Amino acid sequence: MRTLSFLLWTTCSVGLGIWMATVPVGGRTPWEHTKRLWSESGLSLPALPGLASLKGEPAPAARAQQPAAGRSAPRIAERHTEQERDAVNRLIARGAEK
Repeated sequence: MRTLSFLLWTTCSVGLGIWMATVPVGGRTPWEHTKRLWSESGLSLPALPGLASLKGEPAPAARAQQPAAGRSAPRIAERHTEQERDAVNRLIARGAEK
């Protein structure tokens, strides 16, 4: 009985999600209506620790290691030979020709 109940709720949830994402109601899908109302309400969710990595933002610990906006990061001396620089320049020139 539990398995049947689980399958029924899962099917209903998936069906509701598909309906919210695809069926237009008043010219927009219900999901678009919800997003618009949420953005107009001015409410925001609390910051979740793993959410920053999903958005491509650095994690809070990584942000603390980054230099402040007014200070510049110390320059690291690059140690490349002239041959390596020439090889990179040739590769870049070939890519620009295509």
